[in-house]
Amino acid sequence: MSRCARDLRAPGSARGLLRRLGGVGAQRMLIAAALLAVSCARPSSERSDGSVGAIAPLVDDESAPAIGAPPTRQPAEPRAPVEPRAPVELRSPPASSAWAAGDVRVARALQRSPLRALRLTGKVADGRFEATLALSAPVEGAAPREVKVKLAPAQKKAPLAFRRPLAFYRMAKALGAHVVPAAAARRIGIGELAALLGREPNARKLLRRFAVMNDGTVDALVLAPAPGPPGPRWASPRRRSVRFDDAPELDVWARWARSPSPVRGERAAILRDYLEVLVLDYLAGNGLRKEIVIDVHAGALSLEANASAFPLHVKAHELDRQLERLVEAVRFPRALRDALARFGPEEAAAALRPGGIEEELVPPRALVELEERRQALLSLIAAKLADRGEDAVLSL
Repeated sequence: MSRCARDLRAPGSARGLLRRLGGVGAQRMLIAAALLAVSCARPSSERSDGSVGAIAPLVDDESAPAIGAPPTRQPAEPRAPVEPRAPVELRSPPASSAWAAGDVRVARALQRSPLRALRLTGKVADGRFEATLALSAPVEGAAPREVKVKLAPAQKKAPLAFRRPLAFYRMAKALGAHVVPAAAARRIGIGELAALLGREPNARKLLRRFAVMNDGTVDALVLAPAPGPPGPRWASPRRRSVRFDDAPELDVWARWARSPSPVRGERAAILRDYLEVLVLDYLAGNGLRKEIVIDVHAGALSLEANASAFPLHVKAHELDRQLERLVEAVRFPRALRDALARFGPEEAAAALRPGGIEEELVPPRALVELEERRQALLSLIAAKLADRGEDAVLSL
């Protein structure tokens, strides 16, 4: 454990100091602890003596592959494209993980269920599609259900880009979070992709952009349209995106999190999701979050664009928004704190590097920084527990 981590993890001594300082002093102590935490959590090349930025004032006006590992290929001599191989078998989740059987079934369905059609969404250069997936019939003899999912084939310009959002989902599930839709990687034959594109006007241009492997297949990231199993949330008509940096809803949720007790109009499920968003992005070094999806009907949040998670380089100021809001929060979900305590280096490696270097979703340095940020979060929560007590802080 680093010296920074040892200094931060001293709840006994912190408790007495916070009591002597009183309310204002305790708040300053918490902020100082958080600033020290983020300094410890930065790569050594990014650490400096400068502050992480002033905490912005918040508005109080309320307003309306398998699941986990990328496909493993054995070295082979280059050869002409052949028929696509059968989907790779799913690697069983480690016994220490927090995955539920339902999550594994959803990821297996995303990886194995037949694709019926593809429709380009957005720009050709982005290479993102809406895919029609034929799920197994819930009752024997019934017709398969067709659902809409998101699909992003690997492109030549970034053949491994699918690994980062996949790693973000695996981390979220290992922590028992509820805000990230299921994700899986699957192999699709280039011939099947051509047939699915059909008469798409840009089909030829798209096919030239895909990263085709020697066996004639293309890695593709498949994303569920919403968290949870197939059901109403996957086809919810009442969904809208809000900007992460200036949406008034985030200020409302931040006000809820700052309150020592539930306030008028507070929705506990939304507040828990909001804190999960901050924690997951902070752990993954994702300071470039652009939007959050609100499912109005379900009363829940969803993180559906996670390509900026686990970047190769995290700049010092990019995580300020998440950290400032976490410093100001005074209530946290008990289950989330407990999951953070269990998610040590071995658990992180099992989730994000299940087969060692050949199947790693993130580089080794990302695991080191993830552990440093996890220790910083635990220390921040420990300081709040010392100040207000466990029942008051872990009340969500």
